[in-house]
Amino acid sequence: MSKSIFNGAGYFKNDDTASGGKLVEDDLLGCGHCPKPMKKHEWREHGGMCFVCQQPLCPHCTARALKFGCEGPEIKRIEQAVNDQYRQQQNEKILGI
Repeated sequence: MSKSIFNGAGYFKNDDTASGGKLVEDDLLGCGHCPKPMKKHEWREHGGMCFVCQQPLCPHCTARALKFGCEGPEIKRIEQAVNDQYRQQQNEKILGI
């Protein structure tokens, strides 16, 4: 079974017909570099794709990826920051700082 970037992200439904608005429905995609959800049709118009990690990107992360390259998923950056802080605390404890 092949994995698609369009699987399991969610569904958006905004029913504003009672106040004279309209019904808006769309599939949701999650940005691969930040936790921002994106509507699928808006992503097709304004979003991008990271070809390093093969994830859809929001417009903000697309601009960052073009400038700085792939930064990886946010969860990996958080884990890396926690590991770096732990390593620093252990070094300080060993050195008696």
